[in-house]
Amino acid sequence: MTRPELGGARADVAWSGAAVGTVLVALGLLLVGNHHYFWYGDTPAAYYGWWYHLGELVRHGQWSTLDPHAWRAGNLAAEGQWGLWSPLTIGIGLLATVVSDLLLVTAVVKLGLAVVGVLGVYLLVRSYDAPPAAAYVAALLAPMGGMTQYLDLPSWAAAEMIWALFPWVWWGLRRIMLRGANPLPALAAGYLLVTVGYVFGTIMLVVAIVACLVDGLLARDRGAVLRVLGAGVLLGLVAVTVYLPGVLTASVTARETGYGGFGGKFTTDPLALFASVLPTAAVTGTSDHVLPYAYLFCLLPVFCWVDLRRAREGWRPLAGLLLFTVVVLAIVDGPSQVGPLRWPLRLQPFLVQALAVLLVVAWTRFGLARPSPFRLGLSLGWVVLAGALTMMRTSSERAGDLCSVALVAAALTLLWWLVRSGRRTWLAPVAGAVTLAAFGVQHAFYPTPPSPQRNAPTDLAAYQSLYPGAAGDLLKVGATDLLVQSDPAAARQLPIGSAWYLTGLRSQNTYTAISQAVYKSRYCIYYQGDTCPALLTELFSTEPTTGEKRVDLLGVSSLLLVRHDFSSARLSQPPAGWRVAERTPYVVLWTRRTSLPGAGSVAWTSPGTSVSAVDAGATGTSFRVDRVPAAGGTVVLRLLDWPGYSTSPGSIGDPVDGYLLTVHVPATATGQTVDVAFHPPGWTTEVAAWLLAVVLGAAWSVVAAVGRSRRTPVSRTGGSV
Repeated sequence: MTRPELGGARADVAWSGAAVGTVLVALGLLLVGNHHYFWYGDTPAAYYGWWYHLGELVRHGQWSTLDPHAWRAGNLAAEGQWGLWSPLTIGIGLLATVVSDLLLVTAVVKLGLAVVGVLGVYLLVRSYDAPPAAAYVAALLAPMGGMTQYLDLPSWAAAEMIWALFPWVWWGLRRIMLRGANPLPALAAGYLLVTVGYVFGTIMLVVAIVACLVDGLLARDRGAVLRVLGAGVLLGLVAVTVYLPGVLTASVTARETGYGGFGGKFTTDPLALFASVLPTAAVTGTSDHVLPYAYLFCLLPVFCWVDLRRAREGWRPLAGLLLFTVVVLAIVDGPSQVGPLRWPLRLQPFLVQALAVLLVVAWTRFGLARPSPFRLGLSLGWVVLAGALTMMRTSSERAGDLCSVALVAAALTLLWWLVRSGRRTWLAPVAGAVTLAAFGVQHAFYPTPPSPQRNAPTDLAAYQSLYPGAAGDLLKVGATDLLVQSDPAAARQLPIGSAWYLTGLRSQNTYTAISQAVYKSRYCIYYQGDTCPALLTELFSTEPTTGEKRVDLLGVSSLLLVRHDFSSARLSQPPAGWRVAERTPYVVLWTRRTSLPGAGSVAWTSPGTSVSAVDAGATGTSFRVDRVPAAGGTVVLRLLDWPGYSTSPGSIGDPVDGYLLTVHVPATATGQTVDVAFHPPGWTTEVAAWLLAVVLGAAWSVVAAVGRSRRTPVSRTGGSV
């Protein structure tokens, strides 16, 4: 890509600014119509609490890979999406700790990510020598896909993060490949992408690296291939740090694995993708909800105006882009689950990005100067068939489908006329207006995201005033998910999932995507923290090895009982040693008369064994052995037996009750201090991989910068950017 003249630089600023402004106006209108549009599903139930807690940990110098008080949701390293290694996620977390308006933080984060994604797509298109106006169109199309609009923006914050960062990584890789530019932009963006901890972004990174390698091989540029490989290796080391803990912990989690067939939740099929040029094409089969998830963008039929002869002759510079598009298309249209990875429609936003880039690049290179009426007919035929297909497969919004067909057909006809009449300077503005019109039609007929609206409070103070009578570790018993969706007043008293982190209380009901399998099964606790009512009986049952009640082994000192799951008589009669501490219209709080030490403390010792000076921290517990029989003794800790624990002296034994960390101490340990420590499995490898990636990446970047500074400066009118 040649260096732009001053006017070209001004054009880039103007067109990229226009893309950002247009997208912000569109998303701002969403918030005007529904100011909670970004506050659905997993955003309040998972991500916001994770951000806040991570920010609190970092602010107080307590960054940790484990939160023992969260029990089955407390393995932060294995969870991945906590973003422990991510400066971006940590920065968001720090922001969440100092701004009390949760909606404001969420809007700033999600709008900011949208801007990042738009600018990344703009730069990626420019790397293919497409003009600024074409880059504007692609950048505007990229966030308009159905999955982005209805799931990533409202709910799946991590998915929006990787969508926003990915085009920057691809752009940076192309700079390395084409010009041997400083690798810092590619490595920094790639680091941010991988450390989000959402594996689908890393999968897309691998495909993009392969695409760039193909481009380098076709260009017979050995240096380009080696540079891209080098960047891939460094980012692969970061991936080892982020994902190896989850892989090595998978055997004890409840994450489902296996192979799913075609069809089902968040899958699609070729006909649905064919119809995805219509903004209201809500085809059944893409989910339990009938919404336009599969929508790509309405300008897709412009591909019919490409000169195929010229494309066949000039395809080589676009080989990597074509490969990426085909691979992502195959994944999106693939089976519902492969191993632990499910719901392939998650990757549809990357297909939108790839097709948007491919469309404008192909059009600028191979577009017909005067597409014939026959080519227009092909485009309009596509639209009409898409409408017929949509209306045959679902009858939810016939009026919307007819409106979409009319809009897209009219828009294509107008664009075709502009091309035929030589008024090409109007193409980008009209394409932008058409995209916004399609956006408006889509949200007019499908205004509400499908994820649960749990009516979570948006003021931090509302959480921090909850349950002042609670003491020690807390466990909510009962189901509240459906209750808070139907009753906003209940939502103000009943945090869901990771929102418990906002309360300052130590709750075992936080959100997890993996869970610890035995604990989850024993206590019937779901991903978002709801439990079966039978949990109350289970808690006061006796564990056979220790003879202790399970509620004592867990160290729970506060039980929050959901009223609609229990009789009034049961709620008013706590067991011996417990009392009713608070009553509200929705819950009753039981607390112990004498609180127990919580997670990390000693729960039980075998006969003849006694310990003292117990010191429990986030990633370890120490205790002094006062007495132990000649045959040795056993100490059970209030910790989950996650892979990664070690002890000295002594050894880790089979977990009591299938999940409690159990330490065997030898007779020689009398008078000694036993240190039980947790590091994620593979910790030495993970830290070494991180250090190696950071050091080598920094060294490469510095060497490239020094080498560039020693070369003869390039004039303002020539050279490479």
